[in-house]
Amino acid sequence: MGDEGTFVKEIQQDLIRAGFALPIYGADGVFGPETERAVMRFQRQYGLEVDGLVGPLTLSKLNEVLDDGGQLETFPLPTGVYRQGDEGEAVKQIQRALKQVGFDPQGIDGIYGPNTEAAVRQFQQQFPALVNDGIYGPNTRRYLQMAIDDRN
Repeated sequence: MGDEGTFVKEIQQDLIRAGFALPIYGADGVFGPETERAVMRFQRQYGLEVDGLVGPLTLSKLNEVLDDGGQLETFPLPTGVYRQGDEGEAVKQIQRALKQVGFDPQGIDGIYGPNTEAAVRQFQQQFPALVNDGIYGPNTRRYLQMAIDDRN
């Protein structure tokens, strides 16, 4: 409640596409009472804990609903540390994994740029045990693997 920005707006757009209307404010990028109620309706319909929070399980289910419930593709998560400026196949794997668990890096291009860093930060923000620094390392890898395993 009270969060604002692009990520909130994307969640709102996804809720609307999934059939959970936001008739008063729409996808305005502000997580207010209307958005919270829509999240709670979504959670209730799909058997999730009804807490009004958009955590990993709610994001995963929303992504699954919008993808018609497709299984995640399997691919190994890279070991090591990756941050803005890095490039290559390992970065593509990170980007694919983030997208699959509901944190879209806005492209699978193998470039760890600002969008990938933002997606990593949004993912890290869901777990108090993770440092929200936008850097993919061993701890973020472990939690990302758990999120993928939970979806499959």
